[in-house]
Amino acid sequence: MKLLFENWRKYLKEQEEQKVVTFDFDDTIALSHWSEEEENWVHDGPNPTMISRLKKFIADPSVTVYIVTSRFEEQEPQSLENPNQKAVQEFLDENGLNIDGLYFTDGIPKIETLLQLGSVTHHDDFPGDILDARANDIETVVSDPYGEYEKLEASELQQREQQPEELEEVGMPPMISLNMQPNGKKEAEEDET
Repeated sequence: MKLLFENWRKYLKEQEEQKVVTFDFDDTIALSHWSEEEENWVHDGPNPTMISRLKKFIADPSVTVYIVTSRFEEQEPQSLENPNQKAVQEFLDENGLNIDGLYFTDGIPKIETLLQLGSVTHHDDFPGDILDARANDIETVVSDPYGEYEKLEASELQQREQQPEELEEVGMPPMISLNMQPNGKKEAEEDET
């Protein structure tokens, strides 16, 4: 009986210490490029750097790992039928990646899903999702397989400065109010003396 209670306490402690880590799919764990000829995205294979990180977290029993993608779930069957594309679950199965859950946001920014899941670290290539996560105190790891992230983030920040009303309409704070700069750096706030 004592052993049962000790094991139960150990289980409860593990559950309390469980942390949630999330990964985007496209251009984070799986690489692709736009094909003018096919007028569609073409799968290029796994992103070795992010696959390595993902496997490390999957192997850690204190981590719950989710994929959160902005793909449309209803379009996944088409990805299965197209030999130049990969459906998310197909890719995970082929690469032996046994995650704890898969979430499709259907084109909606990922932040609400990340918050609901309790993500403490999010891996992504899209500046909008990275900035939203940072603004909500979620640690971020940028996937930059093409070396363009800094330029894309600067563009996203500029766009958000120009359209703060539109962001507020969908329940997101404009980034300018957060004093954010590219790469998650914050501007020093001016003292009003």
